[in-house]
Amino acid sequence: MQLDDTAHILSSAEFFSICNIEQRRMLAFASEWIKLDAGETLFRAGQVSPGAYVLISGELRSVQEGALDKDAVIINRPGTVIGELALITEHPRRASVVCNRDAQLLMVPRSAFSKIMEQFPEIAIKAQQKVRQEMARYVSSIKGAKKISGVG
Repeated sequence: MQLDDTAHILSSAEFFSICNIEQRRMLAFASEWIKLDAGETLFRAGQVSPGAYVLISGELRSVQEGALDKDAVIINRPGTVIGELALITEHPRRASVVCNRDAQLLMVPRSAFSKIMEQFPEIAIKAQQKVRQEMARYVSSIKGAKKISGVG
């Protein structure tokens, strides 16, 4: 896939709206395409990921360690960013993510995002704000719906 196509995928991910087109192109250049088959694991709880993932197609299931499968969060909306906190810090994952339906993702490495934040300090501030907003939204939704979807 071409660099501009990859940058376009990043522009569809709400988290990366903090970056301009040139910054997204820099991230696209460093990003890695990942294809998962149904049943494959993207990462397990406790692992440290090298970056964040953008869902392009397919369906994933996120399950907290020790939780029942019925409490899994389904991720199937293209453009969903999985683990944006990993762009900022090396932090163990709190949940395992498994592929339900063949999926294609884009992995944006923390090292590339760190370089963007160093070159453009305003991105670091915006990233902090985004992560804070996402965490607040996540915490407030724990008692709510368990499905993240493009429907409804």
